Amino acid sequence: MSVPHKIFYWVETTVEHEYGALKPEKVATSHGVPAKELFKYWQKEIDCDKAVQTLPRTLTLIIFFALMLLSHEVLGPAQSIEKAIRFDIEENANFAFNGVGTFGNKNYQDVNNFADFYSWLRLGFSAVYLPQTKAVSEGSTLPSVSLDKYTKGSYLEYNRKVGPAKLSQEKAQAKPCDNQPLVQIVSDTGNITTSATDCHSLDNEYYIPPTEFDANFKTFNEDISSTVWLHPDQDMSSVIQSLEASDWLNSETQHWKLTLVTYNPDYDILVVTGIHFQLSRSGRIWKNITFMSLKMQPYANLWSLCWEILFFGSIVTIFVEELWEVSSSLCAASSRGRCRCFYFLRSYFTVWNLVDWTSIAIAFTLLGMWIMSLFARSDLQDVLGQNIVECGSGGSNCESLTGDLLASAVSTGTLVGRTSLVSSFYPFCILLRLFKAFSLQPRLAVVTRTLWASFADLMHFGIIFISVFVTFVFMAMGFFGRTVEGYGNFQIAFVTLFRSLMGDSDFDSMEDQVGRVIAGIFHITFMLTMLLILLNMLIAIIMDVYAETKRNAQFSDTVWHDVWDFLTRLYQKRTGHRVSIRQAKKAYLASLEDQAAEAEIEANNPKSMSPVTLESRRTINIHNVEESDVMVTAEILLQKVPKMTLEQAEGTIVESIKWFELTTPMEVRQEDVLLGIRQLQQVHGISPAAVLSSRTPSKQDLTKPKVEGEVDEKLQALAEQASVRDLLSAAMVRLDSSTESQRSKKLVAQMISSLQMIMEDELVDMRGI
Repeated sequence: MSVPHKIFYWVETTVEHEYGALKPEKVATSHGVPAKELFKYWQKEIDCDKAVQTLPRTLTLIIFFALMLLSHEVLGPAQSIEKAIRFDIEENANFAFNGVGTFGNKNYQDVNNFADFYSWLRLGFSAVYLPQTKAVSEGSTLPSVSLDKYTKGSYLEYNRKVGPAKLSQEKAQAKPCDNQPLVQIVSDTGNITTSATDCHSLDNEYYIPPTEFDANFKTFNEDISSTVWLHPDQDMSSVIQSLEASDWLNSETQHWKLTLVTYNPDYDILVVTGIHFQLSRSGRIWKNITFMSLKMQPYANLWSLCWEILFFGSIVTIFVEELWEVSSSLCAASSRGRCRCFYFLRSYFTVWNLVDWTSIAIAFTLLGMWIMSLFARSDLQDVLGQNIVECGSGGSNCESLTGDLLASAVSTGTLVGRTSLVSSFYPFCILLRLFKAFSLQPRLAVVTRTLWASFADLMHFGIIFISVFVTFVFMAMGFFGRTVEGYGNFQIAFVTLFRSLMGDSDFDSMEDQVGRVIAGIFHITFMLTMLLILLNMLIAIIMDVYAETKRNAQFSDTVWHDVWDFLTRLYQKRTGHRVSIRQAKKAYLASLEDQAAEAEIEANNPKSMSPVTLESRRTINIHNVEESDVMVTAEILLQKVPKMTLEQAEGTIVESIKWFELTTPMEVRQEDVLLGIRQLQQVHGISPAAVLSSRTPSKQDLTKPKVEGEVDEKLQALAEQASVRDLLSAAMVRLDSSTESQRSKKLVAQMISSLQMIMEDELVDMRGI
């Protein structure tokens, strides 16, 4: 009686030899390999070759992008200038001086009402940015002399002022009050002078401190009629006094700012500085300093252009390769030139191809934004030159040109900022391309395969995690939202609580609101639930799949082995000693497709079918031929694949069998183990009844009285035979030192372990046999 071999399922053997070791070379010569196993091996080799080719290119793409980004951003010089200006405004622009007048006790952060702002503007800002006399050291007898025109135009020694400073404001939009009857009653009693229609819109209201990003990129609707220009030649004391007398700041003011434009010729950087004061309807004034720095000549160093050419040249190469892959997949030669749209859609549109096209699209978007910023910088430089000439000569158009300069600088800076933002996100696309390269090599694909295999479990876990976490967010807002700024709204509370989960928790602020007991209960409950339980469950889910994925990849080739194989095959292909794996797979697949299509057409009377139906059936066949069980031998490959040598054909069949033996999961079934135990009993003359009576007692057996003679004497004698135990131990040692395949060793080891358990009186219930 012949049965399939337990490892090589396509090989027929006898019952007693179904676990016998077979050499892959013998299997290849006598039986060949199923086509589907050959295609799996070919695909594995193609993926490994692609990984060897893709990984270095992706790493060089990262390097080119990083060098291009660093050459564009000029991070160090821009940061140095911005910090110098910030330090000067924060530390030196002081007001609230003591009686002697040598030490100011407050800076711009202490501006809490309109009078404070005028004091800071007169005594602090004007003194450091618009000085009229030369500063002398304390105790010096030198006279205080007026500054010349050149000195008035410089700032912090090396920065040049571009035009006058601009003082502008945004007014709040008036709207009817929500509770008009109450407002009218209060107004009638004389407590307030506003009417029921004098409330203001809260669209741009900040309940918590706004960030510098908010102040810089929030839309600023300037009230042109209120704009004031502060020139270095003006008497700032009289200008500020007139502003204060005319109530330039009033209850309608919502946001006002000072805007300064400076240029540093040493770094070739133009800096637009904004000092913002945002008046909340609660009466608090939020203060921020923002910067917008621009490199005026980005190609002063030709290395920047070099890195751009290399990076975008790599992107164009990837784009061309993707187009070629699309065209070759859509109209394949194996289909006699017919477009296979359905098969193309199923095979091409994968996650990794989507990553490729996304990275290409973002890269070209980045290129377009960069070109637009270059034109904007050119226009800005023209306006800057006109402004310097006009304001330097005291022309009447200085203010209008400065306004144009500010508008051009803001628009250019916004475009450059958005370009930098896209550039900062683009490395994530490159990271995904790295993961694509990793996924092609089994040893490198452990991470991606782990995440993909655990995706369903992670999604279900994510539903639980988000539900519990959001519940705690609402609890935190209810407990601490009135006093702790981090819980003022849902978005901020979500981030704050996640930071708390990562260890950044402000427990002192929490206990001030609700007391130590409630704050402690909330914090302990949150950390126990989210950190100690749910996050550890998340790690357990991932590690469970990771262990299985790593175990499956243990027989795969290492990266350096794949590199060596790729170089070897490349050399042999160049010398004409082998056909590429892609060509071999394509040629053999085409022959199988033709055979399947012809068989399908013959079996289904083509005269009664429309051309569309015939093509759809052909497409289905094309998709299924890679799962064919047709046996393939070296001789068949020589016939179907042109120019393939006998050595390559034989090596391909043998290697595909070895790959199948190493990677296909195969466990000894429980029935096979029990069958081996039964054979052992028959050899030693042990009856199954004796085994049943001598099995490990159950709870019911423990309540029954023990009867003498229930254990078969032959079984007891067999258990006491040291020679049998020694035989099994020696078999295990010989198995470890044998030259059989790992899979054969694993199967035999399972049998030996089961028999050793029997010899140690851990007997098996044989009722299933």
